Amino acid sequence: MTKLRTLLAAGLMALSFAACAAQINQNSAQQAMAAGRLDEAAYDVQAALAHDPDNPQLKQLAADIFTRRGVQYYQTGTMIAAADDFQRAVAYQPNYAMAWDYLGMIASQQHDWQKAIDYGNKGASLDGKPDPAYVALARKELLKVQSGGIHPYLPPGKRPKSGE
Repeated sequence: MTKLRTLLAAGLMALSFAACAAQINQNSAQQAMAAGRLDEAAYDVQAALAHDPDNPQLKQLAADIFTRRGVQYYQTGTMIAAADDFQRAVAYQPNYAMAWDYLGMIASQQHDWQKAIDYGNKGASLDGKPDPAYVALARKELLKVQSGGIHPYLPPGKRPKSGE
């Protein structure tokens, strides 16, 4: 019986430590985000989520942080990092319309017409807005590709030789 009490007490202490650590990391993430230190905020919120992975407030904070950092990457033309952060945002918060919209814009710029349509539709429907203009363009371009009127981009070395 004494062993059981000791184990229960140790378990409760571990749980309270995890909750305390999560709260500390959450506070640090919020402060870093407010100061514009988004790399630090991302690190802190991931540390908080490691202690409390099912916390909806932490997931929302993570989605906010990764979307803000993704927008910064997008604005500087760092599209791979931007897309990674937007993907993280929607992994934490699947109903995050802004992140879906940015994923659609990136897909459109990369001429991935189907993803541009899918992501744009998702973002617009979550936001209760009509499809963005890039979705209409993506639909037109996808129809061209599907009808054979235009061929998708092939990098040098993968292009057919003349007469093939």
